[in-house]
Amino acid sequence: MPRDLFQGRQSQELTLTESPESKTPWNSTAGDQEASPGTQFTIVRDESDDREMQMSNKLRTGDQKNHLHPYVQILSISDLEACVALENAAFPENERCSREKFIYRLTNCPELSLGLFSSTTTLPTPATEAAHAAARSPDSTTPSHKALLLAHVIGTLTSDPVVTDASMDIPKTSHSHPDHDAHATSSVEKPQPGHHSHGRTIAIHSVCVLPTHQRLGLGKTVLKAYMQRMETSGIADRMAVLARPEMVGWYVGQFGFEEKGESRATFGGGGWRELVRLC
Repeated sequence: MPRDLFQGRQSQELTLTESPESKTPWNSTAGDQEASPGTQFTIVRDESDDREMQMSNKLRTGDQKNHLHPYVQILSISDLEACVALENAAFPENERCSREKFIYRLTNCPELSLGLFSSTTTLPTPATEAAHAAARSPDSTTPSHKALLLAHVIGTLTSDPVVTDASMDIPKTSHSHPDHDAHATSSVEKPQPGHHSHGRTIAIHSVCVLPTHQRLGLGKTVLKAYMQRMETSGIADRMAVLARPEMVGWYVGQFGFEEKGESRATFGGGGWRELVRLC
C-alpha cells in the first residue's frame, strides 16, 4: 500500500519533460491488453533552482558506479516480474500487491499504472539483485543495458468514491484469481470486485520506491507524473488512496489530497485513513 517514503526529510523535486521519442498518444480505453510503451518522459533539472541542481548532481555523482538515467513509462504485463520484485522489496508481506493482482491490473487496465525506470549497465548489489534479475533490456540493440524499475504507481478504476477492500480485490472471473470461476456473477447490490471500466474514481493501490533509491525524490516525481497524466486524460473525477495515519501529511501537503476519515478497509490489518483528491 502507499506510504510516505520521505518521512523526516525534505524531499527533492524533479522535473519531468516529454521525451522526443514519445510518439504514442494517451489511450484511456479501459481493458486494453497493451499499454503505450512509447510514451515516456525524461527527467531534467531546472538550472534556476539550486535544489534541482543539487538533486541532479546527487543522481550523477552520489555513486560513481550507479548513474541514474530515469524516465517514466506506462507499465504493461511485460513488467510483471519487475513490479513483483519492487513490491516485495519495499513492503511487508501483508501490505504487498500479490502477483495475481498485478497480472489482473496490468492486463485489464495497464494505462492506470506508471513506472519510473532507469537505464543501467551496473552490476547488482545484494539489495538490488531481485530488481536487476527482473529488469529487461529496453531494446535489442543494447542488450547490456537494463531498464531497472525504481518506482511505480498502480491503480484501477472503481465506482466507489474511496478505496475499498472490493476495489483492491480481483473478480473470480479473472484467470489470475486463485479460485477462478468463469461463471461467477454480480449484481447491483454486490458488483464484481476489482477494476470497474466505467468507474469515475482512480483507486491508487501502490506508491512504491526501491529501498536503495528512496529519499531521492523519486516517489514524489512518479506520483506527480501519474497525477498529471490522469488529470489530463479526463478518465476520472477523483483519485483516492489509503494511507497510514503518520503518512497523511505527505499526501495532503505535497499533492493536495483531502483526508476523509478512517477507512473501513481491512487489507493489511486495517488502520488506514481515506484520502481523496478531485481531478
